[in-house]
Amino acid sequence: MRTRVKKLTSVILAVVMMLGILTIAPLTVSAATYGDFEYTIKDDYTVEITRYVGSDSDINIPDMIDGKKVTSIGDGAFENNKHIKNVKMTNNILSIGNGAYYNCQSLETIELSNALERIWIGSFGNCVSLKRIDLPDSLSYVDDFAFGNCESLETVNFPDELSGDEFNGLAKSVFENCINLTSIKLPNNLKRISYQTFSGCKKIQKITIPQSVTSIINEAFYNCTNLENIIIPKSVSYIAPDAFRQCKKLTISGYLGTVAETYAKENGFKFIALDVSEPTSVSLNKTSLTLDVGKSYTLTKTVSPSNAATSYTWRSSNTSVATVDSNGKVTAKKAGTATITVKTSNGKTATCKVTVNLPTPQITGLANTTGGIKISWNKVDGAYGYRLYYKPASVCNRRFKDTTATSFTDSGVVPNKTETYTIRCIDKNGNTVSGFNSKGWSKKYTPVAPIISKLDNTSGGIKLSWNKVTGVYGYRLYYKTSSGGWKRFKDTTATSFTDSGVSPNRTETYTIRCIDKNGNTISGFNSTGWSKKYTPAAPTISKLDITTGGIKLSWNKIAGVYGYRLYYKTSSGGWKRFKDTTATSFTDSGVSPNRTETYTIRCIDKNGNTVSGFYSRGWSKKYTPVAPTITRLSNTSKGVSVTWNEIAGVYGYRLYRKYDGGSWTKVKDTTSTSFTDSGAKKGKKVTYTVRCIDRKGKTVSGFNSKGWSITRK
Repeated sequence: MRTRVKKLTSVILAVVMMLGILTIAPLTVSAATYGDFEYTIKDDYTVEITRYVGSDSDINIPDMIDGKKVTSIGDGAFENNKHIKNVKMTNNILSIGNGAYYNCQSLETIELSNALERIWIGSFGNCVSLKRIDLPDSLSYVDDFAFGNCESLETVNFPDELSGDEFNGLAKSVFENCINLTSIKLPNNLKRISYQTFSGCKKIQKITIPQSVTSIINEAFYNCTNLENIIIPKSVSYIAPDAFRQCKKLTISGYLGTVAETYAKENGFKFIALDVSEPTSVSLNKTSLTLDVGKSYTLTKTVSPSNAATSYTWRSSNTSVATVDSNGKVTAKKAGTATITVKTSNGKTATCKVTVNLPTPQITGLANTTGGIKISWNKVDGAYGYRLYYKPASVCNRRFKDTTATSFTDSGVVPNKTETYTIRCIDKNGNTVSGFNSKGWSKKYTPVAPIISKLDNTSGGIKLSWNKVTGVYGYRLYYKTSSGGWKRFKDTTATSFTDSGVSPNRTETYTIRCIDKNGNTISGFNSTGWSKKYTPAAPTISKLDITTGGIKLSWNKIAGVYGYRLYYKTSSGGWKRFKDTTATSFTDSGVSPNRTETYTIRCIDKNGNTVSGFYSRGWSKKYTPVAPTITRLSNTSKGVSVTWNEIAGVYGYRLYRKYDGGSWTKVKDTTSTSFTDSGAKKGKKVTYTVRCIDRKGKTVSGFNSKGWSITRK
């Protein structure tokens, strides 16, 4: 019979391919890609996944693509994919197409959409690794061979009822050859069990047919070789002659005078008549139950009348919170609530509300730190996060922090005040899911001594840096005197300070403690302190400016030094000292036009000893003389007297004149800074300008093109 199954499968797959070709094209208006997904936009402007081309093992179907809802998985979209192991769908998915996941032989789990309506032909056929299917109550149709040949499938859970107005039945071969299927709960509105629906399901031992079923079709349970008991209700009016062929261990339970009794007798099956007395009610020993995660409890059912013949089904409204087995054993899984329902074969029910709590977290450590009081607690499995509370002076515990970590430092503390804390678990929505210790855990906050983390030599002196200590107003700095005692020298609210009262090559030792706003010390201090030898930093020439007097050098002030020594670089490449000064600028007049000068600088003490390094590359500037400025024009008996400023480093000057509408003409080359022009025309406006020249008469500066004017008298 194995050959027959394969032939049927081939026929079904051929139908899948044909239907796919016939139905997809009219529905789509465009095609595109989204990551590893190929998709189309349907006429209703929703998206259908048409193909997956990736190789990931875990697949999350996207909720939206291109701003549109993804509502369906198309025909053959994931067919023959060898990589996929786990699939999760969003709740937008309404339909899974023909052969959508056919022959995905590595597929182990799939989380279906809670809005899913239709599963078409062979959607999960030949998914040989799939072990469990939980079908949503939105489902209205399951087509032929939907889960056929799922050889590892063990459990199938239908909801109590499917949403279709009349769920006519399970289509052909839906679970054909699911050889490891042991547990299946059928929906209460099922009307028909179709051709070979459970054919070849060799591990099923017991099944209850819902009271809504009216017919069991040909070979529905063919070759279910371990099926031992089936309960058939009065509603069944037709059972095909070969519905239970090769079910050699089968006992049929049913009611006298029904089709079930007739079928059993005609086909040689043992028949057990159910008492005509049906349950009038069922109850549980608990209507509410509280469990911690991981704990179990077995509910006890009581039926009335006590001799009523019935079977029972158990169901949890939220299996992620609590599960229940066929014996009523409830197992807590995660924090939340779930309703456990027991139901008799004639529809009588009883419920128990189960509340699952996480264990109360325990604070394991309270420590004074620079950031405040550090609170540590144990990790609670199943908790999304934790909510911390502190106890104010006059009220109950007050919430102050939600976190997913297992420690937190409370910075809102006050020196010498005792803080009390407690904690409980929360879920991802911020709901509390555990109890808490009402007494809490307490700790007095005593600020720790600050730690000087850095001592840096800077141009301003030794820069001290230290850590911030929570809750304090400020800090008091001390230095160690020559006698070995500590001397206070600075109160500050900052976390750094530069000590300018240093001396070159002397070692300074510092310590620090916390103070309040009244200047009272509120922490200890490090009695050893932290030490640093002050070595003045090499000065930095910050500016080289061309002036009339030459090149002006400017540099930064260095704390603790007497003065500075300037050097220029000689033509041989060595440094030559040329100026000692206590200032922070100097103008070098010993320059030459168009020659590049290079300078460096170092610190000296009052005895002229160098006490710092220097920048070996130096700083360079090409000296280009500035244009002279005519400072005075006056009429004399001998002509126009012209005076201008002296420019450093130049040999001399060239004087020019022009008249209105005319051009510049050379008047005189001179080494002086003045000249009387006797050639100027009387009664005329005459304009002068001047530029620098070298000893060869070559101009080495610019000139003022507007010049300076006077009327010759």
